[in-house]
Parts: sequence; structure tokens; C-alpha cells
Amino acid sequence: MAEWVKYVVLTGLFARAVYTDVRWNRIGNSLIGAGMMAGLGLAGIQGGIQGMVYSLKMAGSVLLALIFLFIVRGLGAGDIKLLCVASVFFPERAWSIVVMSFLAGGFIAVAGILVRWRRGEPIRIREQTIHFSIPIAVGTLLTFI
Repeated sequence: MAEWVKYVVLTGLFARAVYTDVRWNRIGNSLIGAGMMAGLGLAGIQGGIQGMVYSLKMAGSVLLALIFLFIVRGLGAGDIKLLCVASVFFPERAWSIVVMSFLAGGFIAVAGILVRWRRGEPIRIREQTIHFSIPIAVGTLLTFI
């Protein structure tokens, strides 16, 4: 199976996730479920049962590694689940996707701070959040460049 199928499906999922995250501040479980099923299906086609098990193991390890950030309210549940979906599609690059997503998020945060500082606005806004689906999409893209 061609790798481009994974890219196309994951791009569509990310587009929808970013839209719903920015619009309604949440990433729906139905989208996550569809992404997991599509990723597992493609893993099964490409690597059989072993491919599916490997994809699930990587998604589980990402979930276990990031659950603490959810507990301390540093990352939303939808964001963690979206990273797990990306891990199911590309298990061999799961940790690169996680690292690049956090680097992209840091860059976006620093850029926002610099823009506010340049405008003379307060640097820290108490209730501001980063829609982390955007850094996840960017980080995943950067992993393949």
C-alpha cells in the first residue's frame, strides 16, 4: 500500500480536528474514533496483525507518557488522543511527532508573546490557551520534511 494514503487520510483528520478545536475548543471523540479505526485498518493492510499491535503499542506508550500533562491541565484530552491517532498512522515516527509538536507549540507561544510585546500589550494573558491541534498538525508535517 502506498504511504500517500496515510498522508491523505491523516491530513483530512487533522484539518477537521484543527477546525473543531479552534471553533469549539474541543476535538470530538467521533473524530478520534474514526482516526483510530482508519489508522488501525491501514496498519492491518500494511503489516497484518503485527502491524496493528505495534501501532496500538505506540499509541498506548504516547498516552502513558502524556497522561501526566492532562492531570496537571497542561494538555487537553483531545490533544493527547490526537497524538495517539498520529502514532497509530506512523508508529515508527511517534516520538518524533510528539517532540516536533511540542517544539512547534513552543515556537507558536513565543511568537505570540513577541507579537504582544511588540504591540505594547501585556505579555501574559491569564485565560489564553493554545489550540494544540495546530502544533500537532505542524509537528507531524515537520517530521516528514
